[in-house]
Amino acid sequence: MWRKRNGYENLSLSHLASLMLTEQLNTHSFYNYTESNGKQYPVWAKNPIHHPLPHVDEGVRMVDCTTNLTNYDNNHISNLLMNVDSRSTNAFIQQIRRSLSILERPLSTARGTEKSYIYANINPKYAQFAVTILRTYYNFCQEIKTLNGEYETPAQRLGIANKIYTVYDILYFK
Repeated sequence: MWRKRNGYENLSLSHLASLMLTEQLNTHSFYNYTESNGKQYPVWAKNPIHHPLPHVDEGVRMVDCTTNLTNYDNNHISNLLMNVDSRSTNAFIQQIRRSLSILERPLSTARGTEKSYIYANINPKYAQFAVTILRTYYNFCQEIKTLNGEYETPAQRLGIANKIYTVYDILYFK
């Protein structure tokens, strides 16, 4: 209905969603403002907005901006919000669950005859070390196939690395 009302007949669904989000941002504010020393400062208002085109597996998606985006126009913010998704975070958490057996310990059942394996932190310090190592490996060493068929790491996609590192590059970094 929004598409017909605004005369957008031959646009792609993602372009329509971006235009709709831009229109919503014209009347929506992610920030409240506070005054200090005669200046106005934005403060996060915890005021999320409905995403017009969530992924199929997400259902309803709300997006919010905790970072100060007041210097950007609504078209740019709309493009940023259209690229927000939780798939990379979910993939990393799944990687942690599959890779870190250090966080798993056997517990005996009440009868004492069987063992059950659950995730439990025995020592949080070592768990943090393990997660840091895995995060570094995941971002700098693990290759992911991109849309154009090439393999890159998440660090390369962000532009903070120029090659795919090996485990030895990370462990013996000097």
